[in-house]
Amino acid sequence: MISEQLLLDITKCSRCGKCAALCPMFQKTRGWDTGVARGRLLLAWGLARGELEINDELIESLYRCPTCMICEKQCTAGVKVTEIIREARAAIVESGASIPFSHRSAFDIVAKITLRDGLERGWLDLVKGDFQEAGEILYFPGCLPYIEPILDLDMGVGRIISGAVGILNRAGIRPAIIKEFACCGHDAYWSGQYPLFNALREKNSRILKERGAKVIVTSCAECYRTLKNDYSLNAEVYHISQFVRDLVKEGKLSLNKGEERVTFHDPCRLGRHMGEYDAPREVLKLIADYKEMARYGKDALCCGVGAWMNCNEYSKQIRLDRVKEASEVADILITACTKCLAHFRCLMTEPEKTEGLPEIKIMDFTEFVSSKLKEGC
Repeated sequence: MISEQLLLDITKCSRCGKCAALCPMFQKTRGWDTGVARGRLLLAWGLARGELEINDELIESLYRCPTCMICEKQCTAGVKVTEIIREARAAIVESGASIPFSHRSAFDIVAKITLRDGLERGWLDLVKGDFQEAGEILYFPGCLPYIEPILDLDMGVGRIISGAVGILNRAGIRPAIIKEFACCGHDAYWSGQYPLFNALREKNSRILKERGAKVIVTSCAECYRTLKNDYSLNAEVYHISQFVRDLVKEGKLSLNKGEERVTFHDPCRLGRHMGEYDAPREVLKLIADYKEMARYGKDALCCGVGAWMNCNEYSKQIRLDRVKEASEVADILITACTKCLAHFRCLMTEPEKTEGLPEIKIMDFTEFVSSKLKEGC
């Protein structure tokens, strides 16, 4: 339920309309104010005070928001828009109403399945390099191994996880990789399914404690945000871009410089949610001909989808805008989020269905960096 403090926060909104000018989803859908932050805040207010009934229109409005935080970061009143929307969603879930998921709820089902013990998880056979089942430095793969077969996309599961292991091995680290992990719970949390999130968090936290993890590294921006902000761990949590940057600065990792023209797409969870813009760029500038898109950092356009809830024609248009923007300055678009990678790769597999789709390669940060490891260093 929305707290009194968040209800008070809603009253700060001056309805200036800045959010309407910034929201990438509203730029595509237009329509009523319920399609933008200032309208959604009023819906949350009415829902919390029992003045609105939960119906399909209210659910669609509150779940269409990708919670990318671009409105919140520019809000002159400092309203906690994304937190209010998440709490409103939790109220909808608590009421027993059905909530929307794309891909026939496949990823929500996967999250629930990963709670089970004793599952056969063959993806670990794809991982190359020297790793162990327990240790102080741990690599957390998140849901990456499960996305590829569901979407029938080449996500590079083996290349990304093996790349992370290779990077750590080259720095003299033998990381732990634990196949029993559940989903981090990001999507459950942001869809308002708090009981499911709590169960996922409890299982992962127990495993991390049992395996002695003191440092957790992940390639996924959503896992990074969730583990660092929404868990209570006695461990340091790093996005791999931060960890690589630090290893290079400490002289523990050497990378080759290439001539590829690359640009970086800021995942919302790494950038606006966590304030990390510099680490990926510092590394990429060392290993490639780095170019910046017109919109970057806190002003970056999102990939259009949050928590697998709103993958639709509007989000596809947002992705198309982003790859066009990237193609103006680079030949490779690099991102550091499993979902961003999936959404951009999915778009690029449909050239015959997407008018104006540019030619550009989509790569994961970890995979690209691992391709630049210096031999013998």
